[in-house]
Amino acid sequence: ANDRFKPFYGSYVGTGIAEQMGKKVFEQRDLDVQIKPYKNNGFTLKWITVVRTPDGERDADGVKRREVEESFIPYQGKENVFIDAPKGGLFSKAELPNPLKGEPLRWASIAGATLTVYSMAITDSGASELQVYHRTLTEQGMSISFLRMHDEQTLVRLSGELVRAQ
Repeated sequence: ANDRFKPFYGSYVGTGIAEQMGKKVFEQRDLDVQIKPYKNNGFTLKWITVVRTPDGERDADGVKRREVEESFIPYQGKENVFIDAPKGGLFSKAELPNPLKGEPLRWASIAGATLTVYSMAITDSGASELQVYHRTLTEQGMSISFLRMHDEQTLVRLSGELVRAQ
């Protein structure tokens, strides 16, 4: 396992507040992050976000759940940069995502106690969508900040605190 990631390995749970910029809409979100070793000195990052209803309820219509799991491997020649591990299987060729087909291209970097993951896609109209996740280790677990941008306009900004779970 990659020594730089050992402090990050584990499960984290918490909450955050997301602001939809320009709309002055705030959403409460439940956050679940898991980080574990992956082959070739990489890591797997799984995150689950539950967007609560406008009233803050979890058990009502309108609750949304998103789950993403990605594995990252070191990028040759850049010590602290990791790219999406190519997807493939026994009967298919391993390939990296193609942003021109709307598939998000993800990469990660680590600087000190902060793991940053970038996700970039090209929309049908040719515009860019960039998402940036900063996950910083704290004494209790992890703080998280997130930005979602469409071209140069920030659409969503989130911040939250997570504790290390057993």
